[in-house]
Amino acid sequence: MSGLFVNAYDVAFDGDVTLWRFPRAEGADKRDAEQAAGVSLWADTDAFWCTRAPAGTSQARSVTLPTADPSGLMLFAARDAMVEHAHQVGRDTWFGRGGEMHFVGLLASQTADRFVLEPVLVVRLVQEEFVDADAVAVVRARTRWRSQEPLTSPEVAARAVGEQAVRLAGAGARRGRVEAVGSDELQLRVGPQVEAVAAADYALIVGSRLVVAWRGSEALRDLNIASGVLTISNKRNRYAVKDRFETAGRMLRGLGWPIPLPGDATLALGRPVAIRQQDGA
Repeated sequence: MSGLFVNAYDVAFDGDVTLWRFPRAEGADKRDAEQAAGVSLWADTDAFWCTRAPAGTSQARSVTLPTADPSGLMLFAARDAMVEHAHQVGRDTWFGRGGEMHFVGLLASQTADRFVLEPVLVVRLVQEEFVDADAVAVVRARTRWRSQEPLTSPEVAARAVGEQAVRLAGAGARRGRVEAVGSDELQLRVGPQVEAVAAADYALIVGSRLVVAWRGSEALRDLNIASGVLTISNKRNRYAVKDRFETAGRMLRGLGWPIPLPGDATLALGRPVAIRQQDGA
């Protein structure tokens, strides 16, 4: 098997982390337990773990553990701490599939046509045998497109149902799928629930299909040029991959290190991991 590893950075744990632990009933579902506890959970065979005191149980106990030998539980605690750290300074941050972390607001956004282009840092925190480090942050950069105007705009609202919306202000859900739009209220589906939120607090996340349907192919070209996918002469940017790698590194360093973990532990950013090709049977 061969593999090419790029845009990864060493990270190191230090100190003791304090977590909360409570018993896991046989067959208990983690998602159901998370909903009841109001926090993200890490599960082993007989217990759930979390970084903050869970709701709905009197059996939770705090446990202090050394970070000298990082485990899957430590990576869970570090991911949760990274997202919480970003939330505390007002950045739009969320978990994606497979525990990937997404961060917005680390670099300045720009506008094209009637859209805002926001750089997004995507981070996977993993352990790799080929790297002599506590863990590795594997990063990539992408760009989120959203409407410049909020969902109170009739033109934006007319295209919103069935699309994703993102919160710009207020205290509602950070994102969700639009079910209906009124003059000043938005019905937003978040998981199995539908929430009523202020339309003025939300913008519409857009992709190529929606841009072309609303503003035409010229607007799509402008967004691709601004995003670095195309050159000003409308040709594919040969340096786009290199540019994204450099952008991802700048955003990662801008998270604010070291990052505090529960207890007196910290997570520190190290050096980039050299590209390495592995070959074998």
